[in-house]
Amino acid sequence: MGYNQKDLEILERQLGRKPRNLVDIIKRCKDGSPQVVVTAPILDKGDSIGIFPTTLWLTCPELNYRIGKLESRGLVQEVQNKILGDKKLSKRLAEAHKDYANYRMSLVEDDRLEDLKENNPGQYKVLKESGVGGILEFEGIKCLHTHFAQYLVDEKNPVGEMVAELLKKEYGQIEPEECSMGESLEEE
Repeated sequence: MGYNQKDLEILERQLGRKPRNLVDIIKRCKDGSPQVVVTAPILDKGDSIGIFPTTLWLTCPELNYRIGKLESRGLVQEVQNKILGDKKLSKRLAEAHKDYANYRMSLVEDDRLEDLKENNPGQYKVLKESGVGGILEFEGIKCLHTHFAQYLVDEKNPVGEMVAELLKKEYGQIEPEECSMGESLEEE
């Protein structure tokens, strides 16, 4: 999909900082603003590296705000209980976590992976085996934002699908008609 200088400026407003390790803008809001970005999973820190397992990052301030409101009502636990109570949903979530890890691995060159595996096996394990948002327990849910970001990209994540249903029920639509492009959102 690609990005330009205007996109970088919008992302900086959306995030409140310059974007780091940006690979691409993979999904956009209806108004063309960045909605989900892909971030490189390895952070170069000069003489060391860090692993950044959140590969798909939801940047749309309006969606982040709306999902934050859902989370503040305890819906992370409610969604997790639904997943744990349904074998088909649990299996779909495990598959979504594996897909996420595989996608993350595909963003790293083979020689870099080999070096990481040899010299930093713990970091390699996080990169290879953690799921959405870096979670190692595949039945767990860290936050709804990360799952929704994956769902917006591939429509397979069952947690993201539930979030989409909740957004539609709460706001009458899944995606807002307008994105605030990083402008401050007023509390309701």
